[in-house]
Amino acid sequence: MNQNIPKVIYQEANPYGSFTAFLEDDGRTIYLYLQSHNNPEWPMKSLWIRNLIDAPAERDPEDFDKGLAPILTVAEVTDPKGLPSITEEQIHFIWSEEGDAVYLFLDEELIAYLPPWSGIKGIHGYAREAKENAIAASPLGDPNNGVIAERSKLSRKFWESVSEKDHWKKAQSLRLDFLESKLGKHTKYWSADGGKYPSLGIASFSPKEFPGIRIFSTIGMSVQNQPSIELYHKNFEEFARIELVFAIQIPKESEDKSETWIQHVLGEMVKFPWNTGIWFGHSHTIQNPRKDPDQLYLDFNWFVFRNITEELIEAPNESLPNLAGLITENGHRANFLFLTPISTEERICFMREGSLKFWETWKKEGLSFYHESERRMLEF
Repeated sequence: MNQNIPKVIYQEANPYGSFTAFLEDDGRTIYLYLQSHNNPEWPMKSLWIRNLIDAPAERDPEDFDKGLAPILTVAEVTDPKGLPSITEEQIHFIWSEEGDAVYLFLDEELIAYLPPWSGIKGIHGYAREAKENAIAASPLGDPNNGVIAERSKLSRKFWESVSEKDHWKKAQSLRLDFLESKLGKHTKYWSADGGKYPSLGIASFSPKEFPGIRIFSTIGMSVQNQPSIELYHKNFEEFARIELVFAIQIPKESEDKSETWIQHVLGEMVKFPWNTGIWFGHSHTIQNPRKDPDQLYLDFNWFVFRNITEELIEAPNESLPNLAGLITENGHRANFLFLTPISTEERICFMREGSLKFWETWKKEGLSFYHESERRMLEF
């Protein structure tokens, strides 16, 4: 094979349609690559799988100048002899629940794992043929036991569960029943998935405990973990599953307008984590894709997220909707993140002063969990 013409042996998009993994054979090596479809700032990940030619004692420095993928040396591989290429029929990918990592199986045997932390601190991933930590791969370890093997089994179990015929019906009922136990019967429901995986919806509520307040919640985001979060949270499983909530004080004359723009806001954010590999959490900010039709003094160009669930766990508060206690299918809680609209100037202050100062100011000025379209600028 001409070494200058790499050949893609196999490629597959994750179930969210947001990342593609592909195996490439350049005649010398086989590598597994992972790329994002939607996030230009997400760097392509790579993982060495095997040498197709005998391992050299040392790498040829000219390989890098030629743009060739690094070959592993004799000291770095389990077998210095070149291995045969891989056929498409042998290959089976199992995606992580989050969609940003992939396990490579050949004939039902795990041979490599490209993890979400690929590219961080010199780690590319784990390959069966790697003997020691090398330039493009680390040892996989026991493919049937251990941490990586267990993670692959959990991923397989997750995808098997969501493919069951009545999975979405049960997941939808669990979340709607929980919200209705807290906020009363839902008033409207919209499908928000566009007919593509994952199944998602939006429901609205008019709770008696908060007259004049309309609450909108996503339904189904918390069925799957958000990507990347385990890179930032030690106990990430307690924050990985979320639903987004938008609460607003609605004047009767603008009820229809408010309902429409909020539905669009949530609809545009509902798949964002899985589409981009970026997670949502408390005090994160994101641009507002829609204009509030009732805004008076401020242009609410940004949102800051507020984790009401975490607040309620730490200290019960009767002035907040009691959205704590929803346990998802994996045994961990769902976190309800409230979208709090802020102006560009307020976001600048938020970034400069920090989240603690922002929320202290928010509460000091008597602002609550719901959006007031006619409110004035916060004074820091």
